[in-house]
Amino acid sequence: MSAVLGLACAAAQAAAPTAPDLPLRVSPWLEQAMDSKTCPLVDVLVGGAASGAKAPATRVATVWLAREDGYADPSAWPALYLSLGGRPLALRREGGPSDVEAQSLRERRGLSLRWSAPAERVSARLHLQAPRLYVETGDSWQPVPPDRAERARQGEDPTRTVWKGRLSLDLRGRAWEREVEVVSTCGP
Repeated sequence: MSAVLGLACAAAQAAAPTAPDLPLRVSPWLEQAMDSKTCPLVDVLVGGAASGAKAPATRVATVWLAREDGYADPSAWPALYLSLGGRPLALRREGGPSDVEAQSLRERRGLSLRWSAPAERVSARLHLQAPRLYVETGDSWQPVPPDRAERARQGEDPTRTVWKGRLSLDLRGRAWEREVEVVSTCGP
């Protein structure tokens, strides 16, 4: 009996993903939902470019509403989407501020956020440094001084908030961790 249990555990461990898909594979539902241009659109990038630049990076995750959230506020970052083995997976947020970006900009400090999908035995921690805010002016993104960040977000020009940080995943008992750049874009 214990040999069978040992083989089952070994098979489950071997089937566990060792890393998320790079780039993120997005379900048709999520792609269509995020196309609504509702603010913010948040991407977690590996190998991110310099703050505010439009250079290529690989999207490892995105933050959005879960299907069952209905009319919830996306600024609370309620679900983190990954893809594992070609299959999209939504992790639900565990507690925290209702407006991640506003709190982080107002307090001029980073945050630690956590999401999980207990049935899948997958969890994520995102440790963010203090953010930088940029405003789009013509063809480029211009940095906004921290004391003017709140006013700039309320203006009519598109904004981009950029954090440097670290994403740590527990993928069914296997750890994956990378330096990331998190980019939240909001605009008309």
